[in-house]
Amino acid sequence: MTIKKESKTSGEIIFSGNILKLHRDKVEFPDKAKSVREVVEHSGGVSVIAENDQGKVILIKQYRYPVDEVIYEIPAGKLEKDEEVAECALRELREETGYQAEKIEEIFRFYPTPGYSTETIYIYKAENLEYVGRELDEGEYIEVVPKSREELKELYKNREIKDSKTLIAVMHYLGEC
Repeated sequence: MTIKKESKTSGEIIFSGNILKLHRDKVEFPDKAKSVREVVEHSGGVSVIAENDQGKVILIKQYRYPVDEVIYEIPAGKLEKDEEVAECALRELREETGYQAEKIEEIFRFYPTPGYSTETIYIYKAENLEYVGRELDEGEYIEVVPKSREELKELYKNREIKDSKTLIAVMHYLGEC
């Protein structure tokens, strides 16, 4: 069976906010049947897995309102309009943790929820860190929590890492994938 594209026949923006837009689009299937798709438009996000000179991975802990929980994450943030992805990764690492990286490379990119969102998340690996000071955004309350390989393994095994981008990065770091 050949998979064919759906065609958008019309659409409307039903919400436009600071970080996302919500579209309601009418689509037609290859067999001419019709349906509606609700799509969250998001500019994407960038995240960074970084190891300091003590061999510890720089994690952060912060409260996330949608899940009403303080969770472990790798440093990350929203990709701004016309911002280079690697520059965003360096900026977020510096702002949230205070570390500046000499070298950075993309290791993954993925769609967290392609069934309803355009968001792409990029994961970068940062190396050769130097502490230069944090620059938290207004309303950010973040604790920096460096973790050794063994501590990361324990967090992973105990299912204490619940954020998808962090799980992917940690699994890659630990050689689990």
